[in-house]
Amino acid sequence: MDELPALVTEAVGDAAVIGTVDVGGGDAVVVTPEATHVYRSEGLLSDESLDSYDHDVERFAVDAGRRKSTVRLDGIDGERSFTVPGSVADGVIEAVLEGVLRATGVVAADETVDATFRFSELTLVVTDRQLLKHVGSAVWDEEFEAFHYEDLADLDFEEGSVATQVVVEADGRKQRVKVPNEHAGRVREDVQSAVFEFHGVSSLGGLRAALEDGSDDETDRDEGTDPNEDEGADDSDASEGGFVSADWSPPADQDVTGSRGIDTAESGDEDESPDDTQPKATEVDTEELADEVEALRETVEYQTELLESQQETIEQLVDELRRGR
Repeated sequence: MDELPALVTEAVGDAAVIGTVDVGGGDAVVVTPEATHVYRSEGLLSDESLDSYDHDVERFAVDAGRRKSTVRLDGIDGERSFTVPGSVADGVIEAVLEGVLRATGVVAADETVDATFRFSELTLVVTDRQLLKHVGSAVWDEEFEAFHYEDLADLDFEEGSVATQVVVEADGRKQRVKVPNEHAGRVREDVQSAVFEFHGVSSLGGLRAALEDGSDDETDRDEGTDPNEDEGADDSDASEGGFVSADWSPPADQDVTGSRGIDTAESGDEDESPDDTQPKATEVDTEELADEVEALRETVEYQTELLESQQETIEQLVDELRRGR
């Protein structure tokens, strides 16, 4: 949207705009630090309208569907919500989350939000001063943790077969945050970049040396630190800032490298002639069964999509009728 409608500019006033998301059909979501403004253009069933949602809330959640997502803001006056197409949901979530963090004082007015990551029930926000972590079904609520770079004692990254752990040591304890390997390179680059810039260093080795110099408590550390060790991160998905969202759940504490497909039979003398009297499925029967299952699965998925499409059409019509569209 090249130019905001007069209705929106009047509501926004002199406030800084965090983000503007074109929802399509002339509709838009405009986010400022104080509120989210949802603009609906004039349509067949309704006049032009604007709804504003205050960011001073206790909980921010998103119900994601196949074609649309519902943003829920729960505050003192109760819960308010609005719906956006799923194709633009990430942009809306990123902007609204930053607005909520600023309105609630978690992020200062002059603090920069460098990157936001949303992995199923894990939300990570990287700013130029702190790493914020929230775990739960909501994108954000008051049950969050903040790791300030000025209090940092160490930073490390432990790679596993499925996930990479971001290890943050502060206040005498270590906190491990698991992120999917698919996005670990991006997470590592953004976290390191922010922490390194804050402490005026360019590597993990340099960071540890700086933290050693600034610490009153002497602790033994490994001296063989490779000054270029931070260059080993996978940066295939790295980019400047932005929002990363993935449907991913953290694995168990120990990565399973697996017994799937391993023959557990003990070695030794075996009867090389199998018992022909035992019934067994032929390859033809197995393939036919697999084909039938696949065909049934495709049919069920197709019918499900039709039902969801019909339900969404009905919900959209009802919603527009309720609002006079």
